[in-house]
Amino acid sequence: MHRILFALLLGTFALAATAQPKWAKKARKAQLNLITYDASGQLLHSTNGFFIDEAGTALSDYASFKGAARAVAIDEKGNEYPVETIVGASSLYDVIKLHIGGIKSTPVTLAKAPCAKDASAYILAYLSSKNGVGVATTISDVSTFYEKYAYYTLPVRATEKNISCPVANEEGEVFGLLQLSAKADEEKCFVMSIDFAKSLEVTALSANVPDYRDVLIRKQLPAEASQANSFIYLIGTRDTALYLAYVDDFIRLFPSEVNGYTMRAEMLTAQGRFAEADETWATGLKACAEKDEILYSRARSIFGAATRPKATLPDSWTLDAALQQAQEAFSVKENPVYTSLQGHILYAKKDYPAAFQKFLDVNKTTMRSADHFLYAAQCQQLIGDTAAVLAMQDSAVACFTKPYTEEAAPSLLMRAQTLLSMGKYRLAVQDLNDYEHLKINEVNVNFYYQRYQAEMRCRMFQQALNDIERVTRMEPNEPVFFAELAATHYRFNQLDEAILAAQKAIALDDSFADAHRILGVCLRASGQEAEAKKALQRAADLGDETAKGLINKQ
Repeated sequence: MHRILFALLLGTFALAATAQPKWAKKARKAQLNLITYDASGQLLHSTNGFFIDEAGTALSDYASFKGAARAVAIDEKGNEYPVETIVGASSLYDVIKLHIGGIKSTPVTLAKAPCAKDASAYILAYLSSKNGVGVATTISDVSTFYEKYAYYTLPVRATEKNISCPVANEEGEVFGLLQLSAKADEEKCFVMSIDFAKSLEVTALSANVPDYRDVLIRKQLPAEASQANSFIYLIGTRDTALYLAYVDDFIRLFPSEVNGYTMRAEMLTAQGRFAEADETWATGLKACAEKDEILYSRARSIFGAATRPKATLPDSWTLDAALQQAQEAFSVKENPVYTSLQGHILYAKKDYPAAFQKFLDVNKTTMRSADHFLYAAQCQQLIGDTAAVLAMQDSAVACFTKPYTEEAAPSLLMRAQTLLSMGKYRLAVQDLNDYEHLKINEVNVNFYYQRYQAEMRCRMFQQALNDIERVTRMEPNEPVFFAELAATHYRFNQLDEAILAAQKAIALDDSFADAHRILGVCLRASGQEAEAKKALQRAADLGDETAKGLINKQ
């Protein structure tokens, strides 16, 4: 019995004990030991990998890199190299593609075609093993996923030391990397297709994919400029060092693309690194055809910095410099965006007539908008021409058609304020009504109180009563509002309601002279002369001169 068992074991591993194939020594040079660390520098995992090209691209298992903020690769000679970027990743199939920096890699020879069932397979041993071919066996099963990639089953048990080791065919061509069975005691392991692993790549949307977010090591940018630009946009600027590293990668990959220089310079500006920002723009001017975009970026950045409170800037970073850069940008390309920026800069310089003209110029282009009419109106407000203000606000509102959408709300509210200042209360109320319809969940007590006052002035008494009642419900502890409510009820000859409102105002603030006077007037109108005189006297005692004149009048 023992002899039979020994013979079976010898047969199972006989191939592993034979001399190494001629290709094994070269394949060994492609193998790596990979060590991952978390953000605090603590060791996460030690695993295997191997190079698949001479540019430093390697494959390994995804699980060892999840949560990793840093990783290093160690070759067969013990040399250590950094894992610079993640090139592709799939947690579902437990594969990750990496770029190793600082090394001219010796890759494995890749299989030109998938392997068939019953073909020979050689599992290369991990680096610290003395046996270059760890196990020799045959493929027991081949399945397909994504319609074109092979997934192999090998009839041997593997351990964690074998994870991500390359698996080769009889000619020494690597057709996959090793994966363990889910059951530790199962006499089988699996091989992920090398073709699938090679196909993994970072795209613009990878920035929001958990497989990539869960690995903290920087990702390799997509090979197409617009995709790379979108990836950086989605990454965001929260981690400024990482953002700048990506932008530097972008500039290195796409040296004539203007976005790299503008993104870098604008981030440096935000960090107060003004000299470096200027150097970046200068480089961009030499490298890019779109010089207007570089000039615009610098103009906008200087403008933003120069208008920031208490900013400490280089002497050359002034509003005049921003204006000059914006003008140069426009001279290169007549883009209305550059005209708009000139308008804002001139406004900041308090040159309101010139700013007004720039905003009008913008509205003669395809960038015509309510916002630019409102900017022009603000210029006229500061010049002091109210009629011109209203004309610009009329033009802003005219940019929209009824029924209005929410975008019209700012124009309606600003025009209403101008109409109020001009005494055109009924027109102002119309705009305020339209604004309320658009912003019903945002209007506050001050809005309704202002509209109430306008409605009173244009004798829209029922609407005024509705608004002041709403005001008292929204702010039930303000005596002024209840005094106004009392006065409004008095105008309607609703004396009982007026008396109750005045009494509420007094209950909230007994020293409020107006409330006592209004109460006295309402009591007198209801025939309660004695009580009226008491209320008027209280108002007079509190210093109300009008109440003093009313005390002895019938």
